[in-house]
Amino acid sequence: MLGKAPPDLSRKHFLIVEDYEGMRGILRDILGRAGATRIAFASSGQEAVAQLERHSYDVVLCDLHLGQGLNGQQVLEEARHRQLLPPHAVWLMVSAEKTAEMVAGTVESRPDDYLIKPITETLLFTRLARQMARKQALAPIEQAMRDREYLKALNLTEAQLANANPHAWDLKRLKADLALHTGNHAHAREVYQEALAQRDLPWAHLGLAKIHYLEGDFEEARQELEKVTRGNRAYLEAHDWLARSLDRLGDLDAAQNVLTRALTTSPRAPLRQGHLGEVAYKRGDLDTATRAFRRHVDLARQTPLKAPDPYLWLSRASLAKGDKEEALGILSELSRDLREDGTARLLARAMEIPVRFHTGEREQAARLAVELAGELKGQAPDLPAEALLDLAGPLMSLGEKGTAESLLTSLVGNHHDHPEYVERAKAVFAQAGLAAEGRDLVDRTTRAAVDIMNQGVKLAREGRLDEAINLTREARERMPNNPRLLLNHAYLLIAWMEKYGRDISTAMEARHCIEAARRLKPGDKRGGELLTKLELVGNDFTA
Repeated sequence: MLGKAPPDLSRKHFLIVEDYEGMRGILRDILGRAGATRIAFASSGQEAVAQLERHSYDVVLCDLHLGQGLNGQQVLEEARHRQLLPPHAVWLMVSAEKTAEMVAGTVESRPDDYLIKPITETLLFTRLARQMARKQALAPIEQAMRDREYLKALNLTEAQLANANPHAWDLKRLKADLALHTGNHAHAREVYQEALAQRDLPWAHLGLAKIHYLEGDFEEARQELEKVTRGNRAYLEAHDWLARSLDRLGDLDAAQNVLTRALTTSPRAPLRQGHLGEVAYKRGDLDTATRAFRRHVDLARQTPLKAPDPYLWLSRASLAKGDKEEALGILSELSRDLREDGTARLLARAMEIPVRFHTGEREQAARLAVELAGELKGQAPDLPAEALLDLAGPLMSLGEKGTAESLLTSLVGNHHDHPEYVERAKAVFAQAGLAAEGRDLVDRTTRAAVDIMNQGVKLAREGRLDEAINLTREARERMPNNPRLLLNHAYLLIAWMEKYGRDISTAMEARHCIEAARRLKPGDKRGGELLTKLELVGNDFTA
């Protein structure tokens, strides 16, 4: 480095992930000139994951393209998902790609920096020094977030902001995001607005849009997001939120256009492909839907995002196109790719029923319905809502009324405050000529769910917390995916600890309920508020 001594890297542990031996040597030699001797190598994505499982590294230099198997972006996503990196670790993504598509796609996985080959000594050391200083400063906050001590993380952020800090904007963004995560929308809004008063920052506009969206102000969210996305194709997270807002506003054409534009910039985004598929399916654009769902399946297959839903959507769209063999083939893929998941295997077999039924193979569908009746009734609470609706109609027509009623009772119990699902459940009965019976069952199920929660609140107000907890715990067995019930149960568990003191198993149960509810209803304000109450009652720990 001309005119400037290289940083001292003698105590740092490095992992170089690169499939080209010559490049591994070049990076090793550059690092060696700064005193680095603790350097490990991986020539493939799989080998990199194995190294990260066994050792802790301060810096990872990872090539984007690694031949067959996982690429650099997928390695980073898995490392983050499994927390294989220490909080202070720096991840530098390396690539010869200069195209906007590849750069945008790489940035989506949020490496700490992106270096384009050829890499010079000056460039590497400058970027590395900058990122190591930043990550070291933010590491205590990152560790608190990993430990799920969000109030502690917020306090650490504010303590650093109390003095002049070179990472002030990173800290302000963290502060706002932490407030949003813990359900303190007012505090988050204040930070975003304060930031915007100083600079026109896209992340602050996005933060405000998220608050509008989570509070049901979809038109306000749309307006805020258009300030970011207009003329800025690179801010892809904002495009995702804009598409969600347009979807909720009923403007499916605009939502599909936004997602298509974002995917033109960065096509290797499985969740975005899935959202495009769902929007296109609602619009009746089955060709786009099947292409998007296929991309979702293929892109997620070797990542932590692998799940049954995209397979089910792809099979559903193929069936809508009249392609029975394709629909069945995708279900076989699901069974094979997620063979370790019992629920996925059941879904793969069960979803043959609507495929066979709708393509005229009633006998095969009826045999499967009889064979799987017990399993479907037993696992109904764990099955996706769309799958329950797909199954219920054919089961009614095939004479399996009891199984269909079990599925729809579970659907309504878990989604009693979701009008669309309630109406679709009634429609299944109406199509079978049982409209009055359907209305009665749906109304009874809805009342039962609401009554249980009201009774739990009443018992708690009377000071009978143990009875209230037992009541909602039993209800969870029947309605394990009801977000409101999960949060009510967590509230009661926290109230019990506030009265009797911290208890590890009780706190773990409360956290499990809150996190399950937030997976079902991401960003829920009450869930965030309960996270704060849980932390205050007895500090956090890893379950």
